[in-house]
Amino acid sequence: MKKTKKHLNKGSRERPDENYFPGANELLEQAFSITSKVSVSRRGIPPIKVIRRLNALKIQTFGEFLQKKLTDLAKLFPHLERLDPFYLDLIGILANTPRLKTNLSNVSASARIIKRLRFVYAHNCYTAISISEANSALNAYQGRVSSVMKKLGPVLKELKVDSKAMRELPAIDFDAPTVVLAGYPNVGKTTLLKRLTGASAKISPYAFTTKQINTGYFEHKYRRIQVLDTPGLLDRTELNAVEKKALAAIQHLATLIVFIIDPTLACGYTLQEQLSLLSHTKERFAGRKIIVAVNKVDYATEQELDAATDPLKDYTVAKDSELEGMQGQKVREEIAKAL
Repeated sequence: MKKTKKHLNKGSRERPDENYFPGANELLEQAFSITSKVSVSRRGIPPIKVIRRLNALKIQTFGEFLQKKLTDLAKLFPHLERLDPFYLDLIGILANTPRLKTNLSNVSASARIIKRLRFVYAHNCYTAISISEANSALNAYQGRVSSVMKKLGPVLKELKVDSKAMRELPAIDFDAPTVVLAGYPNVGKTTLLKRLTGASAKISPYAFTTKQINTGYFEHKYRRIQVLDTPGLLDRTELNAVEKKALAAIQHLATLIVFIIDPTLACGYTLQEQLSLLSHTKERFAGRKIIVAVNKVDYATEQELDAATDPLKDYTVAKDSELEGMQGQKVREEIAKAL
């Protein structure tokens, strides 16, 4: 059975609390606090050996704590090279992707430096010929590691912001065929989403904009079909730079477009405006099949229906009837045929 991909932030092992992202100074304070509690047996052991063991253990504790914390923080982020293009485009909206890669690389490199220095100074402790030399090894290690962490401070601040934004990315099923709803506001996209998917529709913040993405699923002949509604992206012709990038991400997902038209014009947009947006949508999703769902047919006059459907001879058209209890059935049937 093919394994379904999950949200990009799922699956990491021993992940820390995603809402907690400490800075460099806080991590150092924690490391010093934990190290101060380290002790070893002193009974019957020469003082020099006690200090060697104690300081070597403190070096190990101090270093391993910071190594693990840095590794855990890095796990809050996905491997960018393995991401689906959908997520890569969204991350590109969040931040400068090369900067993000560099910051993550710096965190990993710092963890490696801390580990390498740990072995060096622990060895110096074990081979120290005096108590002062063993103490110097501990102090030198903590000093060098503190310097590494302080240099990492600005990096961790940037990553904290990036991590918070990435937790808001929508969870997408990449194995399911994806239907994207389009059309002007108030034509009935949200209503159609609920009719198609029932109570499974979920609203998530989308791509570091003020937009949201509404997701839902329905089953057809044991096949799971994903439906997306993206308010503010596919309901007008003009988009700003950030919205264009968010739209590019959606273009990676779309298997099929369902464009909704309101023939009654109650949505506040003329038929010509709606047809113009349909043309723009066709250009944006070149090569994707488009189904036009004529909504609110119960309330439309015969003349309004004719005016809406006559220009659609090149499209598959599904008329959705609310009063007859169709509840999106015609649209669902056409989607199943197209997929």
